[in-house]
Amino acid sequence: MTVFPLFENIDRKTFLIVGGGNVARRKVERLLQFTNRIVVIAEETDISGVKVIRRPFALTDLDRGDFVIAATDDRELNQQIAGYCNEHRIPVNVVDDPELCSFIFPSVVKRGDLAIGISTGGTSPAYSQLLRKTLERNLPSQIGGILERMGKLRSVVPQQVPEQERRARCYKEILSELLLSNNATSDKEIDAIIYRWHYHLEEERDG
Repeated sequence: MTVFPLFENIDRKTFLIVGGGNVARRKVERLLQFTNRIVVIAEETDISGVKVIRRPFALTDLDRGDFVIAATDDRELNQQIAGYCNEHRIPVNVVDDPELCSFIFPSVVKRGDLAIGISTGGTSPAYSQLLRKTLERNLPSQIGGILERMGKLRSVVPQQVPEQERRARCYKEILSELLLSNNATSDKEIDAIIYRWHYHLEEERDG
């Protein structure tokens, strides 16, 4: 199975999950990091916090989803779901059956706007999970806040440092300061960096 890492805009997209057991719950928990547009269809489930339809599943239910996840313990039903989705061009993930999937769930590291997806193409999910935990341990604890501040600067710095090359170096210096301080760098200190790059003072400092 050949997979390509692709980040897609899921605003106003609905994830439909068929099944209500532990696997379905884990999928809901992972998706809730990104969206609450989730519908679960299951006769019995204790999943909460999302829309749950408690009744027997029908293939036409799949039309509710922009993405479908088959999380039942019935392989024949999962195959029917995959077949219907492929016929109607609905992206589908079948739990523990990569050959029936048109998309897969990577191991995910999520910190604010930072999202890292890790996949071994189904060959070793255990290694994906191990690498995810390693990344989580080594990320700055305030990386979400750091990226939020960098995002806000994108509407400020271009006005002060219009030259693209100099602006890139300005961003790099600010990011380095934020990473070194774990987001403790003050707004005043950041303004001072932008001021230097605006007035070419960094050349005097380097020279």
